[in-house]
Amino acid sequence: MKNKQTEKVISEEQQKIQELQLLLAASLEREKRALADYQNLQRRSQEERRVLIRMANKDLCQALLQPLEHLSLAAKNIQDRGLDMVIEQFWKELANFSLQEIPVLGQKFDLQTMEVVDKKDKGEKVIEVVRKGYQLHDEVIQHAQVILD
Repeated sequence: MKNKQTEKVISEEQQKIQELQLLLAASLEREKRALADYQNLQRRSQEERRVLIRMANKDLCQALLQPLEHLSLAAKNIQDRGLDMVIEQFWKELANFSLQEIPVLGQKFDLQTMEVVDKKDKGEKVIEVVRKGYQLHDEVIQHAQVILD
């Protein structure tokens, strides 16, 4: 009788152990999923933050381009060394944000980076730049306005 009771107690304890093992496995699985979800959320948040920063930089560069180009044109007529230094500093700071002028003079026309404002002949070569073009990272934010030969 004691053997049957002992076997019964052992059987009940083994059943409890199995239930606890199943609960533990389920808890571990939930923990892994929660951790994976959290890591995915972190990655998405970082990517969204990078995109927002890039968009803000793009908007800032676009807003500054036209006044800075006008100031550069004015500086050519004024011939003031101090003004030239300030303008140069502005361009350097914009370059730190990865703003680059698109080289177009003497190049073959490229619809991705240029707009034609005049065409002298039937040629496809840029002979004059009316307005400079710029790209931020690898995205064109201002197309160059050009005259073709």
